[in-house]
Amino acid sequence: MVDTINFKGVRKQATELDQSFEALKEQIEKQQTEYQKRVQEISQKARFTQFEEEEFAKFLHEPYATLPTKREEEWFIVVPKFIRMNLGWLDHTTHSYNIFKINKFVNWLGDIPDEIKKKFKFGPKLPLKVFDGMVLTGREHQEDAWNRYNRFLSRREGKDKIRIKRGYEFKFIASLIDDGILPFIPTPLEKEDTNTQEPSFVLRDYQKEAWKRFIETGAVGIYWAFSAGKTFFGMYALQKIKGRKLVVVPTRTLVEQWEDRIRKYTDTRHETDVVTYHSFHKVINKEFALVIFDECHHLPANMFSKMSTIKAKYRIGLSGTPYREDGRTDYIFALTGFPVGLSWENLIELGIIEEPDIKLFIISDQREKIKKLRELLVTQKKTIIFCDSISLGNRISKEFEIPHIHGGSTKRIEIIKESDVTVVSRVGDEGLSIPDIERVIEIDFLYGSRRQEGQRMGRLFHGEEKGEHIILMTEKEYEDHNKRLYSIYEKGFRIEVVR
Repeated sequence: MVDTINFKGVRKQATELDQSFEALKEQIEKQQTEYQKRVQEISQKARFTQFEEEEFAKFLHEPYATLPTKREEEWFIVVPKFIRMNLGWLDHTTHSYNIFKINKFVNWLGDIPDEIKKKFKFGPKLPLKVFDGMVLTGREHQEDAWNRYNRFLSRREGKDKIRIKRGYEFKFIASLIDDGILPFIPTPLEKEDTNTQEPSFVLRDYQKEAWKRFIETGAVGIYWAFSAGKTFFGMYALQKIKGRKLVVVPTRTLVEQWEDRIRKYTDTRHETDVVTYHSFHKVINKEFALVIFDECHHLPANMFSKMSTIKAKYRIGLSGTPYREDGRTDYIFALTGFPVGLSWENLIELGIIEEPDIKLFIISDQREKIKKLRELLVTQKKTIIFCDSISLGNRISKEFEIPHIHGGSTKRIEIIKESDVTVVSRVGDEGLSIPDIERVIEIDFLYGSRRQEGQRMGRLFHGEEKGEHIILMTEKEYEDHNKRLYSIYEKGFRIEVVR
């Protein structure tokens, strides 16, 4: 009798679900009809010569166009601006269209929706691996490897490997990656190098998957969005791997933040060094079980690439913006390891990040910027004001009686956490994690740097509530440097422009 009652209950629920589904289906069809009707009205007002309803229905099914670029295995995707799509690298825009670029990097990082990925064919690659100054080719591919890459190679050794010219190893690896080849030999994490003790936090499911990848390979690049847990993944590795560890960061601000978190969440403070990329001389002659390159997009710079030669058994790269505008994006991947990505759409679906409210105020001159800043600060919120100019930062600090954090400041994290409003120079662009942050105001910036814009917006994802990102630009700045806003548009986020 109980089973019969349960069966009736399940059948009733199924019927209700069917009815709900049909109602939803009808609602969607009604909205599509209304949408088509509205577009038809607009087309008539715009005096289009003809509007084909059937063609528009096809457009709704596939609202983009794909075009090849001049490079092999690289394509443009052209999408009308009124359609919100996150497709990786936003190459440029027109008044009506966003033009994205799809290539191996976007593919590796999981930023291509499956239905679009099917349209692109990434061909087979030479199975080449680099190890200890050699490229391992196998007998079958030695001749092909020599013919294609001989400018980096010195001599063949045996029938299955080739010696790399001294000093050309990184350039060679970057060239392989440019051709879509991941030339790393997995170095699985050995049991004797692993601690059984866990840190005082639990990894999310996608972090656990990334950890499995690290166990298999011993070298990974973690390229997740801001606040998705890159730092905690790194701290998990610090706790789980025995021996001396090194964390390399771009600023003293992040040295403070890493040291604070290592003390709070792990028991590895006495076996972990945290240094800046500028401090290469302090660690060049040391050996480490693990090195973590935080904000690893800095690593390819001429003055920092030496850091990649540090002797370490295992390595991890972390970055929310794995691209460079000097053409060295290949090197980010070359100097870290097997890439691990997760699309922004997935993180939004998981509730890890939430789209902030973004406003761009286009203002007549610098004096009006200060006036607008005063209006904004009337609304009390936990705020960071980003200002590249030290002199302007000092002026804002004095006029509004708020702390100014810059290269010469100490106890940066402590001051920012304790203050309701802080003006911060470029030293706070990257990695800064303030849990109660509510608003970011950008008043002065590094020209057209889309990476800086993305990083500054990313500070909001570390907050507990939906954040507000406000950008102040003069007309001239907007005309000259609006390219920096691409880092926002490419995530499918909207910017409300106020003149």
